[in-house]
Amino acid sequence: MKKCLIILVAILVLFSCEKKRDEHTADIGWTLVYKHDKQGNRIFGNKTELIEAIQNGLSVRVGYGTEINTERSIEHIAEAQFLTILKITDQHEVFAQINPIMRQDPFRQSDTIAIKMIPEYQWRTTISTNGISSNVMINIFKDSLEGSNQISRQLINL
Repeated sequence: MKKCLIILVAILVLFSCEKKRDEHTADIGWTLVYKHDKQGNRIFGNKTELIEAIQNGLSVRVGYGTEINTERSIEHIAEAQFLTILKITDQHEVFAQINPIMRQDPFRQSDTIAIKMIPEYQWRTTISTNGISSNVMINIFKDSLEGSNQISRQLINL
């Protein structure tokens, strides 16, 4: 659990919306529409365009990961399954949940890189445009919460 939380602390999150395909986008696939740093400061794109794309029914893909050091990094990509656009006064934020995933641990055995599945654990998360992420780890064999509702700052690209 601690290893998983350490990886989550330095997370990079990528939200992108699928553009309607035409002759100019047929080979492009997904397009990065917004990116921000750990504190939620915009680096790229326009959050209003992301919100409009969501409201127009376009899909959102979330990519997140971390560079552990110059030799190790990890990146995950998942479809957002539940999206929330929250407006409080003049501030808008987008929150994305992904389907629960089975915990996995990467490892290297001689010259082979592999992933080991940990079937008793499910990881659930919400990732947002303001750099704040909330996640829980559930032991499905014991039907218990193994990690509290952790909240951390994330690097985020939308």
